[in-house]
Amino acid sequence: MIPNGVTPADDHMAADIWGWSLGYWRDTKHWEKIPGLVLLREGGHRRGRVFSKEQLLAAHTEEERAKKLNVLPAYDLPAVPAADDPDRAADPDDLLDLEESLDALPAERRVALSTWKTYRYGDKTRLPEPDVVLGGKKADGQAVVETELWYRRTILEWDANRPVRGGAKGRGRPAGSKDRAPRTGTKQGAERRQTVRRLLAENNHLTAKALAEAIEVHPVHAERLLREARLEKVAQMLDSNPDLLVDDVQETLGLGVRAHATKLLNEARTSTTA
Repeated sequence: MIPNGVTPADDHMAADIWGWSLGYWRDTKHWEKIPGLVLLREGGHRRGRVFSKEQLLAAHTEEERAKKLNVLPAYDLPAVPAADDPDRAADPDDLLDLEESLDALPAERRVALSTWKTYRYGDKTRLPEPDVVLGGKKADGQAVVETELWYRRTILEWDANRPVRGGAKGRGRPAGSKDRAPRTGTKQGAERRQTVRRLLAENNHLTAKALAEAIEVHPVHAERLLREARLEKVAQMLDSNPDLLVDDVQETLGLGVRAHATKLLNEARTSTTA
């Protein structure tokens, strides 16, 4: 699982950061020599390794500094949330591989792993296209295993619209259904959202961690508020520039993962045309 806020990087990307060939990176297993480097996904036969790009960049920068001073590297890598941390709530923007996507479903909705794998390219039941794809091409004459990743929200939204056994419709509300009464937020919630908008306006590179500390809420709640504010900002950018590009969104909001910017832009376009 790649926690929200962490940019996934495979062997090819890691080798590029060090300026090495893919084969040299793999042969030396340099990742094992970096204390604190988190392996987000173990590699193996037809299974690609996944690291945190932020950690890789920090490690390489420190090695270059140490080399110039002729001293040993003193690694101080950015923290990566532990996937098995019981205190960490599941985030809708966590990235999951195929097996993890199955585990993300409620127990009563899960099928056998062998069946789940057939859904990837199935005709009758088919998983949505992955949100992020790493590898899948050759580098330095070596094949880079393709790693497909889905946002947790993508899988859960797909599952909510999947028929239950017995032919019943999906578990979500029927299409076109309306609330019996308008949904209203609390005064505190409105004030908090206004604060988030202000903080984002002051700092486009605002992180969920910094926001959580600033408004004293749980990091997961801060992430939801930040995403909402970012979506509003992208919608405003679209109003002034209908030809807005993903690159513009990524640069303006300081998003390290292009797929995050793409998803925000697509959602903003959908909401403005609805």
